[in-house]
Parts: sequence; structure tokens; C-alpha cells
Amino acid sequence: HVLSTGQTANAPSRGSMLRPSLRRTPESAPIKDSAGLPWGCCIMPLSPGEVSESRALDPVLADQVPRCIECFGYINVYCMFERKAWICSLCGCKNDLPQRYSSSTQRAVLEEMQRGIIDLLEDCVEVTDVYDGALKAEERPACVAVVDVSGSEDFVEMARSGILALLEALPGPTLFGLVTVSGSVGVYDMRHAFPRCYSVAVEEDGELAVPLADVLPLDCMLVQVSTHKDRIVAAVESLPPA
Repeated sequence: HVLSTGQTANAPSRGSMLRPSLRRTPESAPIKDSAGLPWGCCIMPLSPGEVSESRALDPVLADQVPRCIECFGYINVYCMFERKAWICSLCGCKNDLPQRYSSSTQRAVLEEMQRGIIDLLEDCVEVTDVYDGALKAEERPACVAVVDVSGSEDFVEMARSGILALLEALPGPTLFGLVTVSGSVGVYDMRHAFPRCYSVAVEEDGELAVPLADVLPLDCMLVQVSTHKDRIVAAVESLPPA
């Protein structure tokens, strides 16, 4: 069943056989391409049942989660799995499959393989033309790039290149924000000629020392691509490895 741009998908429960990557499904390839965002659909005919809330998930450290040898994306529930390999959901590269992920039963109880870790907004605003320069702020599509800068210089450079390529595909009215994560969380103010990064420490319990909204409100963090593209590029090119 393919949804048109005028339909809203109900959020599937964990264990669903069919789950789109976005709440709205483009009705045609041109509409998908104009959005500048990746779209896909995860189909699991033999999807395991919903994990009981009482069952403790098997914890794992971030550096133990396999990453794609091509794009460095993490293994996740949207990847395809073969007997001895997993196929990256971002770039399609085939990777060796560790024993930890060897069966669908094992993967169903792994913390890093759960859906719903990142929840999309329930309320959507429908527009017919994302290129319309007269769109109100609340009607414009928004894109926030979250970059893990704890890796090597090569990894950060790959992230820079990917974001710069994304900028070329985004419609001009799109609002764009830039956030970095490592031992701290950084949020970029790109409203001025020289972008500035505000860093917020992450406490031992995993919470931020100060809410990001108090450091830089959302309406200050998001800038329009068409009017601030040079400043966005400057901010992206300044991304340093931690």
C-alpha cells in the first residue's frame, strides 16, 4: 500500500512487518527527489513479535556496534540481513555479520536493533510545493544534521562531504541546523557571517548540563538554506574531530 503526500501513516508498533522511514510517503519519484532526503521502507515478512517491556534488552557499548566499512553507518533495524552478511541501509554495502546478529531472534532483543529510538513528530504540516519562497516558517521543511565528531579526521571529512552534497539537493526554503556530538553536544549559530558553536557538557547520567533550547532556541538554530548557504557551508567545513 503506497501512501500519497496527502495521507499520514500511523506510527507502526515495534515488530510491524512494514515500516516506512518517514511518516509521509512521496507519491512519485520527482517529489521524493525534490525533498533531498533518503526514503525507504523496511519489509519484514517474518518480523518477530513485540518485545515485552518486562524483558531486559541486552546492553552494548557504542564502540561495539558494527559500522559499515563503506559509509561508517551503524548496523540498525532497517538493514537487510543475509546468512553471513548485513547490507547497509544507507549505502547498500555488504558487511560481515557478527555472531551477535546472526539470527532474527537474537536481533529482536538487542537494544541497538530496536525501532522508536528516534521518534518523529506526530504533527505534520502539508505543503504542495517545497520550493515556494513564500512559505511561512512553520510550513518550511527542516533538516538537522547531527554529526558524530568523536571519530577520526577521515570520518569527519566524509561527514562534511555528505552534508555539503545534501545542501545541493535541499530546496531553498528549507531550514537547516547543525549539531555535533562527542564528549559534549555542540549546536551551531549560523545566523551571522562567522558561525559559532555552543558546546554543552554531557553529565555522567547522560543528561545535558543545560537544555539546548536554553543555549540556542530552535528558531535561532535553524536558518534558511537559500539565504544562509555560505554560512552553512562555512560551519560544515569547520567541523573538527573531537
